[in-house]
Amino acid sequence: MAQAQQWLKTLRQGVKGDYGPGWVLKDQYGRFKIGKAEAGNARHGRTQFISTDLLFTRGSHRKVLNLIGELVDRMDQLNIGMTDAYQLVRNSPEVTGVDLNWSEVQGRYKDSRVGSGTVKATNYAEHEEYRINRAVDLITARSGAAHDGGGLMRLYARKHLMEMEPGSSGRKRNMLDVARFLRFAVNKCGANKKWLPLECDDMKELIGKRQSTPKPTTPIKPEELLVLLNGLESDPELRLAVGLVGLFGLRPAELMVLNVEDGELMVGNVKRNAHSAAEPKPPRNAVELPLKELPGEGARLVQLYASGLVRLPKSIRNLEPDAYKACGHTFRQYLDRNPTWQTLKQKNPELTPYCLRHGYAWRSAKYYPQPVPLRDTAWMMGHDLRTHIRHYGQWTDTASTKIAVDAAIKSLETIT
Repeated sequence: MAQAQQWLKTLRQGVKGDYGPGWVLKDQYGRFKIGKAEAGNARHGRTQFISTDLLFTRGSHRKVLNLIGELVDRMDQLNIGMTDAYQLVRNSPEVTGVDLNWSEVQGRYKDSRVGSGTVKATNYAEHEEYRINRAVDLITARSGAAHDGGGLMRLYARKHLMEMEPGSSGRKRNMLDVARFLRFAVNKCGANKKWLPLECDDMKELIGKRQSTPKPTTPIKPEELLVLLNGLESDPELRLAVGLVGLFGLRPAELMVLNVEDGELMVGNVKRNAHSAAEPKPPRNAVELPLKELPGEGARLVQLYASGLVRLPKSIRNLEPDAYKACGHTFRQYLDRNPTWQTLKQKNPELTPYCLRHGYAWRSAKYYPQPVPLRDTAWMMGHDLRTHIRHYGQWTDTASTKIAVDAAIKSLETIT
């Protein structure tokens, strides 16, 4: 008994020397119960206790010191209490002496992403899972494995991103996904903080700077949209879909979330991210930007859609709920098979189905005598002003610019 008391006394002195006064070590059914007095002294103030998995024996000396060190780090770093900190570190290698199970971390990460509704299971499987698999493979490799977060990200970039253009969205998404996974491992699974990812300038260095000018967005011009709609007269279902997308500036996937209320076309939300999962956007009121040759066409299409006299193409109607990406692919397939669309693409190879939405933004800025304010156009298209400027503030062409300048000069001549 005296020998046991001596090792416990030595341990308590070690804890006090390393982490200051106020720590309490007790036996609870053969396991360590650890407490920390809020006032810094166990005899004063309230003491918060945790029941640990560590055996109350001399052999746990090093594990107790490691555990308290990890608790202090997490409480200071994350500004959390001792109970929450213990849940993070109780299975960490520093406490258990067993290496962190990265496959288990990977599974918990997937559950957090998909289970929380932040991303759909299909989206995670297609875009994110392979990146996390790559990261775990580099951590657990038999030779040349990464040993910390920064090392992992640099190794990942060398192994998997060298063929991607510096500064591209692909490089950025890879790095951001790996960084998110590492933060989860540290903050939620008890991984040592050495696994925290690179930040700021170090991250930017791996992503790189784009060397080439981004390819400008291609809008379908009003005359092209008119030709397309006229060419679809024999296919009313596809014409309805194309007309709604083109005249109202919809994302093709938004064909799945349309509703008509009091004669107004309402558009639901198809964007999935952490913010939209927590605070879903309300449906937006779609606003037509008409072609001068087809006045009132948008209202007519909305009425047709609401009545059910003409429906969207069958393959779009039969998609599973939330299959937004599949909707975009299906819409593209319908257009690619259409002779009028094929003819337009021969003349303008840059055309894609999304150009129908881009054309909406173009008309708002270039088509009407009085341009629609950017902020209003952004709202009508369902994104913020910054997004609108990033995607649509950079494209123009020589002919449309010359027309706009000539019109401005002519208006000045009229005033004088």
